[in-house]
Amino acid sequence: MKKDPPNPESDARLAAVLDSIGDVYYALDREWRLVLFNRRAEEFFGQNREDILGRQMWDLFPQGRGTPFGDLLETAMRERAPQRMSAPSALRAGRTVDIRIVPLGDDGIGVSIDDVTERTEAERAVKRSQQRLDLAVSANRIGIFDWHIPSGWAMWNGEMEDIFGIPRGTFEGHTDHFRRRVLAEDLSRIEAETEAAMAAGQENLNYWFRIVRPDGSIRWVEGAATFLFGEDGAPRRMVGTNVDVTERKVAEEHQRLLINELNHRVKNTLAIVQGIAWQSFRAGGVPVSVREAFEGRLTALAAAHDVLTRQNWEAGSVMHIVAEATAPHHAGDGRLTAEGPNVDLEPKTAVALALAMHELATNAVKYGALSTGAGRVDVRWSIEGGVLKLSWRETGGPRVVASKIERGFGARLLEQGLAGELDGAVTLDFRPEGLVCRMEAPLGS
Repeated sequence: MKKDPPNPESDARLAAVLDSIGDVYYALDREWRLVLFNRRAEEFFGQNREDILGRQMWDLFPQGRGTPFGDLLETAMRERAPQRMSAPSALRAGRTVDIRIVPLGDDGIGVSIDDVTERTEAERAVKRSQQRLDLAVSANRIGIFDWHIPSGWAMWNGEMEDIFGIPRGTFEGHTDHFRRRVLAEDLSRIEAETEAAMAAGQENLNYWFRIVRPDGSIRWVEGAATFLFGEDGAPRRMVGTNVDVTERKVAEEHQRLLINELNHRVKNTLAIVQGIAWQSFRAGGVPVSVREAFEGRLTALAAAHDVLTRQNWEAGSVMHIVAEATAPHHAGDGRLTAEGPNVDLEPKTAVALALAMHELATNAVKYGALSTGAGRVDVRWSIEGGVLKLSWRETGGPRVVASKIERGFGARLLEQGLAGELDGAVTLDFRPEGLVCRMEAPLGS
């Protein structure tokens, strides 16, 4: 059968099309002669098409014969079947190429080459990242779920099934399987928190709940999730993580019981000390005012312990310490105000500050600003360079006459004992308009 003669116009259009694509492309006839060679191929091989068109492939690139690439060309030419491979480039060190070979009817084969180095590196990076993530998830036993909200169907990873105590691969794939295992009292709460978050368009949600495993054991679970919304604003998916925190919860409960027991014993000890002191003072003919001052200090100490107990003896806030220590000494009518940033103090500093506030408040009620109806006390504090700076300022009370002031036990307790406990400085300024006490204490790191 006679072949049609070449059509120059058609060949020119084909060459223009091939030059416009980003891949390397060339074609070989059945005699292995190069019949097409686009501009990208010129750049890749460093050859001008005018110099190589019509020449035999193996004359130009003899080193290619017998290589995996050469064998792939031979197979495609012989079997008239498409072939493909990805491999390091033989011409460009450090580059990876994707090679596709397709038969061109009975006339030969076409070869396209795409440099996929960046894509390959990105895929490897993603794979390495996924491997690290898988290791982290496995090591930390993090359960991962993906919930399709409209249908109720969900996907769990193996760690999620471990948390719920079911064999891997047995999750039924629906939220009902999850709901059946959550304690009823927790289920209603977290479902309400989840309807509210979705309705508000909230993107993230933190939660906790308890589950009952098939063996009857109860476990604590904490988690965090992100909502994915559709174009209509409706939530479509909820993707999140869960962690079994039972051991931590048990430890926290045990610690709480120990702290409560410690506080109970401390209060009993303070009550015994108070009883012993009362009997001793009474037998020794000590004035009632002295006995009352001593009992007041014990009460202030007990109140400081209450504040610390509520915070697991880890810290006590300045606001709570000031409020608890001064509450018995004023009527809550706004004449004593306290203001400052939210600052937590370590237990030792918190107890020392509570005793100081008690001493100052007692003195204000007996002799200072709170002994009259017009007096005021302002307590202010700030943090400067890691140092707590607190001031107690009295105004509107009886005029203070410095020459008549007796620096008694309370003043010594503040200036000497408190300064030592705070590892800082305490100054008392007996101004005519009222007492000003300034304290400085370094905060723990």
